[in-house]
Order: sequence, then C-alpha cells, then structure tokens
Amino acid sequence: MVGLLVISHGMLCEGIVDSVGMLAGQIEQLDTVSLKPGMAPETYQKMVREAGERLDTGSGVLVLVDLMGGTPFNTIAMLSQDLNVQILTGMNMAMLVTLALERTEEMTLDELIKKAEEAAHNGIRILRRE
Repeated sequence: MVGLLVISHGMLCEGIVDSVGMLAGQIEQLDTVSLKPGMAPETYQKMVREAGERLDTGSGVLVLVDLMGGTPFNTIAMLSQDLNVQILTGMNMAMLVTLALERTEEMTLDELIKKAEEAAHNGIRILRRE
C-alpha cells in the first residue's frame, strides 16, 4: 500500500490528520512531521527522511505538504532524489478524506495523487448570494 506522509509548518499536519480521523477513522500507514519553531533544518530533514523510509513498503509514499516553497516543501523536494515519493502541495481536508476513504492496497502512487488532486479542486467552492 502507498504510504501517506503529511508535513507542515507547525502543528497543521497533526491537526488536519486528527480532523480527518473524525470523519474517516484511523488512517493506516500514515505519519506526520511538524516543523516546530526553532527546529534545526538538519533535525527536520532527518525526521522527514526517517518517516518517508518507514512508510515506503515498496509502493512509494504520497507526501502532502502545506505550502510550496517553505521549509517542509524544500526538505521533501531535496529528499525526493533519494526517496520513492510524489509530492502534492496545498494539502486540505477534502484531499486527505478522499485518500483515507478510497486508498486500497492495489492503488498506485500515480492513481492516488490524481485522486487527491481532483478532490482538492472539487472541494473548492464559492458560495455567493446573488
């Protein structure tokens, strides 16, 4: 099964996983790595690498990141040269709920990233009073 790694500035990744758990239950083969204030970049990189390696059981890891261009993104982008990962930025609830409910043992990394991207796009709506 493709692993899921959720990384972010601060506790956002832990909070979103906790919230998704209220809707979808416990998500297997998932880990979070929070970049905490004052954390050394080397420490964060080591934690992300270890989580990525632990989650990859042969099918790869889908990494959800809060923001493109920040330290969590830059860290996983650099590590992606050594790890079997696909990176998706702009993580949100719709994305993670879809992954939690629809991920199967047979799904590939490419199939999962497509599902997550579609869920993110479809989850954005503007409700206006006309």
